[in-house]
Amino acid sequence: MRYVTYVITPDRGYFDPGAERFRELGITFESIQDIDQLDDGTIITQMVIRGEPATVRRAFENAGPVLVDYQLTDAGETTILQLHYRPSDLTRKLLAIHRRHAVLLEYPLEYTGPEKRRLRVAEIGREESLRRVIEETKAIVDVEIERLGNYDPSEERAFANLTDRQREVLRVAIEAGYYEEPRQVTYEEIAARLDCCAGTVGQHLRRIEARLMSTLAIGGDRHPKTDPERDPTRTGPSR
Repeated sequence: MRYVTYVITPDRGYFDPGAERFRELGITFESIQDIDQLDDGTIITQMVIRGEPATVRRAFENAGPVLVDYQLTDAGETTILQLHYRPSDLTRKLLAIHRRHAVLLEYPLEYTGPEKRRLRVAEIGREESLRRVIEETKAIVDVEIERLGNYDPSEERAFANLTDRQREVLRVAIEAGYYEEPRQVTYEEIAARLDCCAGTVGQHLRRIEARLMSTLAIGGDRHPKTDPERDPTRTGPSR
């Protein structure tokens, strides 16, 4: 089995037009926890978002026939949105590609990039299936492959106990160069990217590091061999 992580960017800056209403009101999309397409073509999805519940409800005003139903759950710093709606043609096409091939999505799918308009996707499957998924996805949206390798379920065990917010803080810290030598950013600079205070960043990173070090000390190095230069859209046997 192989895995691939890639980021997709819709040409118009959104996957469903209703997302623009949310952004106009200052609501941020964080991740997709689950997606299920029903026989009638509608979608039920669970998302993590940032925004006041009252503002989220206002975003759904005059949604029209696109919206079937929704439910909000307060999750502290974030809100869980359970959404039942009629998706755009783009979303339907992307889901159809996934269904056509024997691949598994790994949740959560993370929104990333400026204004969280891009979506990071991780999938597991045979290399040929992953290659076809990437090829067909590239035909309708921009695709940037981030990581490719042999799938080892144990790889994610060290991260399984991290909260969504801790994973986000760790990802931003790594991308910004916090763990490079010499260190490229400070707590304050990371905090500016996460819209929080420097003390919160420091607290998160200390807890993350303690948890990961504890896991690695018990379980050892379980990282799979990766092949970062091999693009799954290329044909030929695996190396």
